[in-house]
Amino acid sequence: MAARYQQIAQELREAIRQGEYAIGTLLPSEGELAAHYAVSRGTVRQAVAVLEQDGSVAARQGARRVVLGEVPTHSFAEMQSFSMWATSRGHRPGAKVLSVEVGVARQEEADRLRVSVGDDVLRLQRIRTLDDEPVMVERSFFPGLVAEHILAMDLTMGSITEQLTALGFVHAHGDHLIDAVSATTLEARLLGVRRGSPLLRQRWLASSPTGQPLAWSEDSYRHDAVIINVRNSMSANTLARLSGRDSTNGSPARTQGG
Repeated sequence: MAARYQQIAQELREAIRQGEYAIGTLLPSEGELAAHYAVSRGTVRQAVAVLEQDGSVAARQGARRVVLGEVPTHSFAEMQSFSMWATSRGHRPGAKVLSVEVGVARQEEADRLRVSVGDDVLRLQRIRTLDDEPVMVERSFFPGLVAEHILAMDLTMGSITEQLTALGFVHAHGDHLIDAVSATTLEARLLGVRRGSPLLRQRWLASSPTGQPLAWSEDSYRHDAVIINVRNSMSANTLARLSGRDSTNGSPARTQGG
C-alpha cells in the first residue's frame, strides 16, 4: 500500500487534472491541506514535494505553490520503475512479453552485471503500454541471483522492481544514460510509428545498496510518451553532460555529487 503522502499527492494530482485547482492559481497552504486530509504538515510537505518533482506545481516565495497542471514527466528524484511511475501518475501500465530466456552471459552482459562470462543471465524483451497504448520497447538483463524470482512473476503486469524489493533485492542506486535514436523497422512496427522516427532511449543500471548490479535495461520510448525530468542544484549536481563520442560504449552515465 502506498504511503499516506503518496496517496495525498495522487489525490491532489487528480484534483488538478479535474480542474478543481486551476492552472495558474495557488494551491492551498500546507496548513489548509493538513487540516483537510487530517495529517501533519510534514506529511503534506512530502506530498507537495512529489508534485513539485513531477512538474504539477511550482514553488514560489512563501508556503504557497502555483498549479502548473498535468505534465507527463518521469523524474529521477527517486528510484521508480516504469510501472511505479505510471501508477503514481494515475495511468494504467501494462506489458506484452516478446521474449524471455535464461542463457549464458556474453562479455558485454558480464561486464555490465558484474558476473562471469558463462554465468546465467535472464534476458527479457517487452512492449510497455500506458493506458493500453504502446509507448516503449524494453530490453532488460538480470543476473542469475534474481532470475528465478522474475520467472515466477506475471511479467504482463506489476513492477519487477517493486516485487524484487519485497523479496529483499532493493534497487538503491541508479545510473542513467539518455539519448535520442531513430526507430528501427522492428521498433516502428511495435510502437506504431514510422521507421526512423525519433525515440528517447534510456539505458540504465540499477544496483543494490552494496553496489551489486540487479538490472541493466535499454528502454526506447516514443518521443511523445514521456518527458524526462532531472533536478539539480549548486550543492547536489546529479546531471552530467557527455558527448556522443563519450557515450558510444553504452556505459551508464555516472552521477556527479554522489
